[in-house]
Amino acid sequence: MMKKWLICAGVIAATLRIHGAEVEWLTDVPAALDKARLENKVVLLDFTGSDWCGWCQRLKREVFDQPEFAAFAQVNLVMVAVDFPHNKPQSPEQKAANEKLAGTFHISGFPTLIYLNQFGQQVAIGGYIAGGPKNFISQVERIPGIKHVEGSGVARKDQEPDAPPRPPPAFVPIAPATPIRYAELALKGISGPKDRRMAMINNETLLVGETAKIKVQDIRVEVFCKEIREDSVLITIEGKPMELKLGQHQK
Repeated sequence: MMKKWLICAGVIAATLRIHGAEVEWLTDVPAALDKARLENKVVLLDFTGSDWCGWCQRLKREVFDQPEFAAFAQVNLVMVAVDFPHNKPQSPEQKAANEKLAGTFHISGFPTLIYLNQFGQQVAIGGYIAGGPKNFISQVERIPGIKHVEGSGVARKDQEPDAPPRPPPAFVPIAPATPIRYAELALKGISGPKDRRMAMINNETLLVGETAKIKVQDIRVEVFCKEIREDSVLITIEGKPMELKLGQHQK
C-alpha cells in the first residue's frame, strides 16, 4: 500500500528528444509507480536544483542528456524530477509535494538520486558520478532487476537467465534512517573552467559571488563564496572571513 505522502498532483511529463531517443520526466510519484509496475521498471527520483545547482546541471548534461543513457532508461527506469528551483515557476502544489518527498527521504543535498522498486520501497541511493553515461550505467546496473542494454555505453557479458540477483550497489547505503549531519565545514571538491569554477562545501555547490545556507549539525549557517582557487576557497561565514582547503575541515 502506498503511503499518504505519495498522493500529489496529476501527471506532468516532459519528453526530451536526443538524437532520436527520448527520456520522459514525470513529476508525479504515484503515476511513476503505476508506470513502473506496468512496465516492470525501477523508479528514479532525481532531487535537483535545476537552475542553480552546478553538480545537478553537470549530471543532466553529462549523463541524462546523453543518448546512451536514454536507451538505457527506456528499458529500465521511470524518471521523476523532484525539482527545487530558485527562479523557474512552480505551482504551490508541486512545491509542497516535492518538499514532502525531500522530508520523507531525508534529502540533505543536491543532486540526490533515490531508486524505488515497483512497490515504492527504496532500494538504492546515489548522486553525481563522474565518467559520463558509461560509468553511471555500470553502477546502476548493479541494482537488482536492472537489465543490461546493448549500446548503452557499458561493455560486459550478460548474466545467465537463471543467475541469482545481483546484490544492491555497494556504492550506496540502503534506506537511510537519519539525515546526514555535518559537524564542520569541508571543501569537498572544485570543478569547472577557470572562468566559472564551482566549489562544493558540505553538500552545497557555490559559484563565486553566491551565498547559501549550509547545514552544520542541526543548524544552517550563511556562507558567501568570495574566491575559488586551485585547492582552496575564500568564504565568509556569518560575515567572518575564512579559507577552506581541500582535504581539511573547519569547525
